[in-house]
Amino acid sequence: MIAIITAMDVELENILSRMEDVREVRRPGLFGYTGRLAGQEVIAAVCSVGKVCAAQCTQLLISEYHPEALLHSGIAGAVGAGLRHLDVVVARELTYRDMKEKTKREFLPFGGYFVADPKLTVALRKACPESHLGCIATGDLFVNDPEEKARLQRDYNALCAEMEGAAVAHVCTVNRVPFGVIRCISDLANDVAYDDMENFEQRAARKSADILCDAIGYLWGNEGQR
Repeated sequence: MIAIITAMDVELENILSRMEDVREVRRPGLFGYTGRLAGQEVIAAVCSVGKVCAAQCTQLLISEYHPEALLHSGIAGAVGAGLRHLDVVVARELTYRDMKEKTKREFLPFGGYFVADPKLTVALRKACPESHLGCIATGDLFVNDPEEKARLQRDYNALCAEMEGAAVAHVCTVNRVPFGVIRCISDLANDVAYDDMENFEQRAARKSADILCDAIGYLWGNEGQR
């Protein structure tokens, strides 16, 4: 079984539209759907926003469904130079942007950087050859400040900022579950980011989800047919 996590319903809609034999799963801390995607058994869940929600949902999926791999899809704010709306970022590694580096080095696994599974990363990039590969920075605050955006570029060489990815990656790393993360740019993490997100959120969520589904097809099923 493959596990899929999104933070919001809008990020899950396209994935559900491509699933077969869909059944709802609802229990404390877990809301999602089981079914088949590209011939593969999947569990697709909405975790809600933020690191705690993402970590809780990830652990529940791993503990209850024992997936062979986990994929995380969604939208993000552009941090890397030259990134534009609807560009795609595939995680090479993820880190927390709202923790001190000293704390991450001393208390978190592997210095606080969580490296995505190479096989899943290759599949995601095969599904979107024009995607950008690099670091994704996760924190609980929405980024709409040019100074914070510049800090994330400087300190982490991050390509984008979001609110769940590193928490998903952290739990997968501890449980030794291969993971991949893809994000599509909905805003430029600047002073109009909220307005941009409203305008681009649906298209960005749809694009990210389609690429994730195609990657599953490349790895486990039919060759990424929409």
